[in-house]
Amino acid sequence: LPHGTPTLQASSTGNWTHPDNVFGTKNILNAIVSCNMIPDLYGPKTDHLPILLTLDLTIPHTFHEMHHNWWKVDWDAFKMHLQTAITTKPASPLISDDEFQQAAHHLINAIMFTMDACILFSKPCPHSKRWWTKHLMDLQQHIRDLNKFAYQMWAVLLHLVHTDLKKMKQLYADEITVTKTQYWIKWLENIEGNDLWTANRYISSVPMD
Repeated sequence: LPHGTPTLQASSTGNWTHPDNVFGTKNILNAIVSCNMIPDLYGPKTDHLPILLTLDLTIPHTFHEMHHNWWKVDWDAFKMHLQTAITTKPASPLISDDEFQQAAHHLINAIMFTMDACILFSKPCPHSKRWWTKHLMDLQQHIRDLNKFAYQMWAVLLHLVHTDLKKMKQLYADEITVTKTQYWIKWLENIEGNDLWTANRYISSVPMD
């Protein structure tokens, strides 16, 4: 507010004053959009005028470069599509350097075309589990199906679905442990520089995942 703006009316005398109230620090100075009084909201049994402070607290977004999700590739479909893309040009002996370069260019284009056609782009998430695999996703879906069927058969205690569900849950838990361990070991084998401090923080912190 401009210096000297009256914001308080004494209840006893009716005099207007302008107390030096601080609503923030210099750290939010650039975030201030507006600061105004609202006299029409001046209520009974109060001496302070309402002050509306509008701040721009927009959180900056981090934009991640899209990349192919190699964890969810259907490799049988990928190989079939790639074979079709490669065979669009008949095979022939590569005699000259130009023919070799053309063949290499054709192969690269076929691979890139197949990648775009058969591999979905991932959607990065800060909470995503980097060790998660398509195999675990398939197991998870299978357990969900078994859970649904087992609930329908809850009164039939000797139904085989209850045994199958128990075995599948144990297998799922074991696969998660193995996958996480393999990912952790692979990551440790390739860390360098500042990643050493990150690894130390992971090891010394309380497990959360």
